[in-house]
Amino acid sequence: MGTPWKSAWIIGASSGLGEEISRQLAAHGCKTYISARRVNVLDELSNQFDNSTPIKLDITNRDQCDQATKKVIAENGSLPDLIIINAAIYAPMNVETFDPQKIADMIDVNYVGSANIIDAIIKSDNPTNSITLATVTSPSGWRGLPGGIGYGPSKAALINMIEGMTPEMRERGFDMRLINPGFIKTRLTEMNDFEMPQLMEPDDAARRAIKGLMSNKFDISFPNPFILKLKFLRLLPYKLFFNITARLTQKK
Repeated sequence: MGTPWKSAWIIGASSGLGEEISRQLAAHGCKTYISARRVNVLDELSNQFDNSTPIKLDITNRDQCDQATKKVIAENGSLPDLIIINAAIYAPMNVETFDPQKIADMIDVNYVGSANIIDAIIKSDNPTNSITLATVTSPSGWRGLPGGIGYGPSKAALINMIEGMTPEMRERGFDMRLINPGFIKTRLTEMNDFEMPQLMEPDDAARRAIKGLMSNKFDISFPNPFILKLKFLRLLPYKLFFNITARLTQKK
């Protein structure tokens, strides 16, 4: 699998989908910059490739976002051809476990953190060549689902922001994308106590994401048929929607 990108910056690369995307891009000759808070994990990953550079980054810190962006540009000579924003935290939540602090934490990382790094990217450069800027969101942001009443809203806000800024970002030379994967076997989904249809291994999900990015799709959603069912839920009137989602809250 060759890639059309000579360089890439993966933000949230210390585990799961981000780690596997970084690994696969580096293995196919793409110069990769990998960022996360856990620098020891980044070092372990980058040491496996001679074309991988770790850059510590906490996206909730705006100064760190600015400095990391400047460092990537200094080392690469410009913004990379591909930038993937994947950093996120997750806590399953229903009404019984409702926790405003955990909701605030997820909003801070998943939504505001993504805004911080996008702001740093916008301020840093006006690319003459198209740069693919992909944000990993979630089908849980499409409509409110039981069990995701904290995580889902953070992703819904992120999807809304990316959709709203895409026309202007395209004018600036950014090819905006959304990556909406289904369930991936990671340390985050290990917290779930419900059935996860078509649970994917991280390497499989990474291949699907990269393949989608190589197409011209704005919304890269997978896997089917699970994703098609969730897209169908988006179309339903509330009465039917709540009849279906009520079944998800029934205790066995």
